[in-house]
Amino acid sequence: MAVATAVPVKEGVVIFRPFITLKNGKRLYAWQYGLKAFMIRIRKKK
Repeated sequence: MAVATAVPVKEGVVIFRPFITLKNGKRLYAWQYGLKAFMIRIRKKK
C-alpha cells in the first residue's frame, strides 16, 4: 500500500496521506475523522 499519492494540478501538487503528524509529534489518522486520507496541497514556487 502506498503511503502517499501525488496528483498534479494546475497550481502545484495535491498529496493524499492516511495520517498527518503534528508539531508536538502526535499523529492524526484520517479514519479517526471518517476519512480515507487527508488532502495536502503543495503550491509551485513563484
